[in-house]
Amino acid sequence: MFAAFLRAAALADPLQREVAARHGIALADLHALRVLELTGPVPVSRLGAELGLVRSSATNLVDRLERAGLVGRAASPDDRRVTLVRLSPAGLRALGGFAAVRDSDLVRRLLRLDAAERAALADLLERVTAPTEESHV
Repeated sequence: MFAAFLRAAALADPLQREVAARHGIALADLHALRVLELTGPVPVSRLGAELGLVRSSATNLVDRLERAGLVGRAASPDDRRVTLVRLSPAGLRALGGFAAVRDSDLVRRLLRLDAAERAALADLLERVTAPTEESHV
């Protein structure tokens, strides 16, 4: 099982390297940009909730994306105490990296699975990657 997992993880490596070389971020960071594209400007806590991250991890993610110039922070027009995270123009351009994801060997292999197999795989991966009590200590 572990050998199969390592082989599967290795399929994502070329894609991860391409995204890092192109945008200086991890593949998971690109996913965060996609979530921001879908949600629009949101507080850090909401972005974290959408991504399944605790607040400190969400803050670290936003800090990293801001340093890369892919997002910006601005006060909410409705409540100046709330800071919203929004995509920058560079962040919007980086989303073009999703074409690399769609065209990747990994996605082609996943699309060969039928809908039930993809759902089962997604469920198993979510269970394996879900935070545990030990990860919050």
